[in-house]
Amino acid sequence: MRTVDLPLTAMLLLAATAGVVTEQRSTAPATATAPRLAFTVVSVRRNMTNDVGSNIMDRADGGFTMLNVPVSALIARAYSPAVPLDMVGLPRWATTDRYDVSTTSPIANPTADQRRDMLRTLLADRFKLVAHTDRREQAAYDLVMARADRRLGPGITSATVDCEEKAATTAPSRCRLVEGSNKVEGDTTMVRLASFLRTVAGRPVVDKTGLKGSYHVTITYDRAAPPPGSGAAPPAFSAVPSIFTAVQEQLGMKLEPSRAFEELLVIDRLERPSEN
Repeated sequence: MRTVDLPLTAMLLLAATAGVVTEQRSTAPATATAPRLAFTVVSVRRNMTNDVGSNIMDRADGGFTMLNVPVSALIARAYSPAVPLDMVGLPRWATTDRYDVSTTSPIANPTADQRRDMLRTLLADRFKLVAHTDRREQAAYDLVMARADRRLGPGITSATVDCEEKAATTAPSRCRLVEGSNKVEGDTTMVRLASFLRTVAGRPVVDKTGLKGSYHVTITYDRAAPPPGSGAAPPAFSAVPSIFTAVQEQLGMKLEPSRAFEELLVIDRLERPSEN
């Protein structure tokens, strides 16, 4: 059994669509084609507890239990590596309404692709999800080295595990970033670090550090601090820096504003489910 606690901020970020330029459009639906895999039993119930935390448990028998999750989190799992930041047309209720979802699988020990396909079928059947991908240019950040001598900061060291090798297998990996209240720590690659930073910085982040291999990172930062140039007032007082300052001071890197073409998930249809 694998349990993942999802922070609320990572699931509530929405794509900013103003001033977006379309490069090319894919008319093919994003949902899986034949063979159409489906969970054997699916239970979907609205969670009315007003709790903040969410919990996701993948079971070895192929099913899963998700407690207090928004639909945006289900879509993100079904269309990984997309996160709500990469979604256009996501209705507000998909990030605010919470659900308890439980499933059983016809396949024992399914692969990651089989789990994904069954979840896509669930979303199409119960939430009437119809979506397609679209590659668009949007505001982004480049993750680059902060110093000319490329010296790393005190918050990053070489890891003892090969995260790149683990990423290419289905074996369990301890290469993940674990979030606390104002801290994230773990073994990762620069590509995975950039993926994490996009949920915090509010824009896609492109790794341009040139760093290969695996690293152990520790970042302490203020989640509430707004990005530079946003016009939002910073917190009246904070003992820890913003993520932008933390990346520079603690990792020896910086986030530079740029533009990048990114593949977005465009939501054409999504409905509240009927409960069972």
